[in-house]
Amino acid sequence: MKKLLLPLLLAFFSLSAFSQTQNEVRLYFGITDSKLLRGEDLDGASSPDVENSYEFGFRYLLEVTDNLALETGLNYWKGDVVINSALPRPGETSRSQELQTTSIPIFANYTFLDYFFVNGGPVMDFQGSESESVDPQAGIGVGFGLGAQYAFNNFNIYVNPNFRRYAVIPFEEEDYHQKLTSFGVQLGVGYRF
Repeated sequence: MKKLLLPLLLAFFSLSAFSQTQNEVRLYFGITDSKLLRGEDLDGASSPDVENSYEFGFRYLLEVTDNLALETGLNYWKGDVVINSALPRPGETSRSQELQTTSIPIFANYTFLDYFFVNGGPVMDFQGSESESVDPQAGIGVGFGLGAQYAFNNFNIYVNPNFRRYAVIPFEEEDYHQKLTSFGVQLGVGYRF
């Protein structure tokens, strides 16, 4: 295995040193409409609502061909989960908890008609806050989007409406697992080098 791995690494670094690929770093902020969904309804279960959710992060794009790039980075998502009890206790009808996730996407990014792109693929999710009322969102998720971009000089501005489903394959499986699902819009700026 080591005999095969070393030549592959040397070939990769040699090709990347002499290739004419373009790299791009992107910073973005996004607003999301998020929900915690189950596969089926449970009678008597509390109903969580996600409010004030947003995301921000950075992306790194490595051009593979003129239209195709590999896209990775780091994404931070935060929202307030309001839990409405099915059987409220006296004086308590709802409570709020903060939910945070950090994600690493591994996307393909395909540009078409010079101004548009589609991106998507698997995402590794890590939950940054523990919650006794919300199932863990750490796991392997999925995301995809359709965006528009405008490039000038080495800069690129873009908007990326997208869909995310967290913990499609959760690290900790729960019965009737709640899965965070979000529709969002990211606004960002990139720099090509």
